This record gives sequence, structure tokens and C-alpha cells, in this order.
Amino acid sequence: MSSTDAATRTIATLASRQHGNVTAAQLREAGLTRNQVARRAAAGQLVKRHTGVYAVGHRPLTRLSLWLAAVLALGVGAVLSHRAAGALWGIVEGPVVTEVTVPPGTGRGRRDGIRVHRARLRPEDVVWLHGIPVTSLVRTMLDLAAVQSVPELERSFEQAQVLHHLAPEALAVEVLCRHRYRGNGRLRRLLVDAVDPAKVRSVLELRFLRMCEAQGVPRPLVNERIDGWELDFLWADAEVVVETDGERFHRTAAQRRRDAEKDAHFRGRGFTVIRLTWADVVEAPTETGAAVRAALAEATSDS
Repeated sequence: MSSTDAATRTIATLASRQHGNVTAAQLREAGLTRNQVARRAAAGQLVKRHTGVYAVGHRPLTRLSLWLAAVLALGVGAVLSHRAAGALWGIVEGPVVTEVTVPPGTGRGRRDGIRVHRARLRPEDVVWLHGIPVTSLVRTMLDLAAVQSVPELERSFEQAQVLHHLAPEALAVEVLCRHRYRGNGRLRRLLVDAVDPAKVRSVLELRFLRMCEAQGVPRPLVNERIDGWELDFLWADAEVVVETDGERFHRTAAQRRRDAEKDAHFRGRGFTVIRLTWADVVEAPTETGAAVRAALAEATSDS
């Protein structure tokens, strides 16, 4: 195998690990000279993404590829952050600006299409997700608090709890330790009525737990399995079940038939089964809380 062929294979391996990207430094380490890099670029085998970063061939421009290219362009210690980090974690929706945090004092300038932040990150503030160095979930929430509106931040926090089961305590510790951090006031307000998300699978389930806390309903077990069925919420001693009917898991006729079979099974065993919608939980929490408390009280008095 020629040195050129060996370099090509090395570059292909690197690109496969880096969402199609390689750096100029990596190309040199693979054995290519500056002239060889220029010739491959002219032939379309290397496509410049940023200064010092190339895409190998004409690969699709995915968000992962663009984000990693931006991180690579800003060098050692650079990590995806803020809204882009939120999008990578799945807690920020829609198109976002590519944002990267670099260590302070590095002198790294702006890049086209990249918003650069400077901060001293601790080792625990950085993780690898989908092959990209990114701020941790907690650090991402801290950063989002400084740049998002209150409604946006509320949605991001809910998604962090639903998708990643982020416990409020983990975020509260950082907020208390960094009391002067920009956006902490917004996070403090969010944390006032936050609850441990346990094993919730939807925003509606999370909202129901928050409703229970606010309405004085004892905390139930979450997504417990009995007789091969998974129950959204269960008070085992009282034999009371609450099922929250969101669109994701209850939209089709087949899903509704399965819901009816589940209800019949547990009512046949003597359980009280209550089905609630988004409107019940979010728009009428006082009435719904009272109904659940009454069902628990009745079940307790009958036992």
C-alpha cells in the first residue's frame, strides 16, 4: 500500500468517527503535505467547513456534522454549549445558532456561523454525546437560563426532566453554589414547584406529579408494572390507579382499545381506575386534585 493510500484510509477512519470532519492538523498527522491538502480540496475530496476543518467528500450536512466542525474549528477545550447543546440534548426545539464555549484567554476569534462564549468549565461540566464534546445537562440548563425567555426555559426544563429524568436537586445545588450566575433568578423560580420526575415519560405525567404536590395528593408510584401492564400512577395500598391520556401514547384506535383492556383488567381486580386528560391536569388542577384525594380517601375507608 502506498503512503497516499494509507493516508486516505486513515483520513476516512477519522472522518467516520467525527461526523465526516477532519482537521488540518489531523491531515498532516496522516501524512499529507500542505500541497496535497490543497490538491484534494481543489478536486472536491476535501470541502472546507471552517479555517482548519474539512469535510471529507460531499457528505450530507447534518446538524451533528456542523456542530462538531464548529467545535473542532475552535480547538482544544472547545465544547458545544447553550442553545446548540440544548438541541443536542433534545431539550431545545427548532433551528438554533451554533454556540461553542472556549476557555478564557485563548484568543480564539469569531468564526462564520458560530457564536463563541468564554468560560472556565470544570471537568464535570463537559461530557461526550453522540461523539461531540458538549456541556453537561446541568451546565446546559445554567447556560440556557442566561439566554432563553422564561417560557422557553420552562419548556427546556420540562424536557430535561422527561427525557433525562433531571432531578431538581442536581440543578438546585449548582444554582445555590453560583448565586451570582446570570439567569439564576429564573431557575430559582422554576425550582420552587419542581418535583423529582422519577420515571415519567411525558410532560403530562410530569405535570400530574406537580399537580399532586401542589394539591396535597400523596405522591404515587410512577410507571409501575403489575400483571404485565405498566401503570402511569399507582397508590398500591389504596389500589387506586391514575392513567394520563396524552396524544403520544393514546392517539390511535388500537391504543385506546388497549387502554380499555387495561382498565377492565384492573377494575376486575377491584382497583379504582381514573383517566385524566391534559385539560383535567393542567386547566382544572384544583378539581382534579380533589377528585383524586376523594378516591384515595374512599378506598382507604373501604379497606
